[in-house]
Amino acid sequence: MTITPVIMSGGAGSRLWPMSNSQTPKQFLPLIGEHTMLEETVTRLKADLFDPKMVLLAGTSQADLIRTQLADTNHIILGEPCRRNTAAAAVAAALYVREQSPEDDLLLLAPADHVITFPGAFHKAVEKASEAAQNGYIVTFGIYPESPETGYGYIKRSESISEGVFKVEAFKEKPDEETAIQYCDSGEFDWNSGIFLFSADKFIQEMARFEPKILEAVKEAYAKAVKTRDLIALDEEAFEHSPSTSIDYAVMERTDKAAVVPCNIGWSDLGSYRSLFDVRTKLELPSHPETAELLNSIDCLVVSDGPQVNIVGLDNVGVIVDQGRVLVLNLDASQDVKKIADIHKKSPA
Repeated sequence: MTITPVIMSGGAGSRLWPMSNSQTPKQFLPLIGEHTMLEETVTRLKADLFDPKMVLLAGTSQADLIRTQLADTNHIILGEPCRRNTAAAAVAAALYVREQSPEDDLLLLAPADHVITFPGAFHKAVEKASEAAQNGYIVTFGIYPESPETGYGYIKRSESISEGVFKVEAFKEKPDEETAIQYCDSGEFDWNSGIFLFSADKFIQEMARFEPKILEAVKEAYAKAVKTRDLIALDEEAFEHSPSTSIDYAVMERTDKAAVVPCNIGWSDLGSYRSLFDVRTKLELPSHPETAELLNSIDCLVVSDGPQVNIVGLDNVGVIVDQGRVLVLNLDASQDVKKIADIHKKSPA
């Protein structure tokens, strides 16, 4: 049984605006080291457990950027002509994997912009999940909650399927703080990582049950795709007809074959400046450049592409300077940065 790595790299990363933007989303940026998030993800998936040929799900316009960053990687790009969320993207990947192999192979669907600091533990979790996936379960990976985080969705575990693998009782949306505390105290919930392992055939079957319009639109887009050496450019007209929804809404919350593997893999979705600060702190990486001056200030994040930043008498603040754009925020309000990004999308000037 082969596991094909499928890396989702088409997200916008708007909560890390202005660093992350439509031209260069966060997955193409070196946020926690010298390598970009995409490069880190690819390195993590170059293991004996996985097929050496990877699939990259991305906007068709990002193909050249991917080629530049992954020049020495054996990969194929599935080019999305427009964003239709993760369910449609996953269908395209499942169609490709099924076409490539007569076996009912598995595919691991993983975002390109996540941090996993314990790759060995992650590989063991995938191995643990593989038997359930071969038996028809659509497996996600739950992260043991370190704190009552309100920025993540949660998964409630049900009965055990095998050692370390559980049926899913329920998916819960991002909770308020009181509810998040209850989830953590119960010991029955994990953070929803958004990483999935499943067989191509099983996923296509479930999409046929629950979201036939998505399946048919993506099938047509795949059949009409323009194929070159390393790019399968999905047909725009057909793909646009696909409803836009996530894998969670399309399948995971409706199927009786949802399973979860709780794990501790040093995970972060790096979805906000607060999480970027926290990850850098845990990894003992600097939270501000040497050129920045902080006077009587603690727990501050500074990122600047040139101009010197000076902070006096402030705590828990982020200052981001990128291509002439400046963002100053309270790190506890990091989730609201998307609102600023949305304003600038509507009024670029």
